[in-house]
Amino acid sequence: MDPDHELLLERNLDEDTRVLKTAFIRVAGVPILIESWAWEGYGGSTAVLLTRDAGPMSDEALKLFLTAQAHLNLAGSVTISRREVHTYVNFGFQEM
Repeated sequence: MDPDHELLLERNLDEDTRVLKTAFIRVAGVPILIESWAWEGYGGSTAVLLTRDAGPMSDEALKLFLTAQAHLNLAGSVTISRREVHTYVNFGFQEM
């Protein structure tokens, strides 16, 4: 397994979040873990990046990168959370 993929899989998960689908992609050299999840009656998706790659990008630049380069649909509400190792971009929220 790719070392970046392994590092992305070490992300934090709330114990009551159920991951439904996971995909690992690399876009312009940037590793990204994309997950679909369910939590307390809601569903959504998260793009997890390594902060070393996402850190230099502003929130707007990060959203543009994910839509233009990774072809993710970030229409609607988007939350971005930056941590020491991982950066989380949550999107596609819906009631289940």
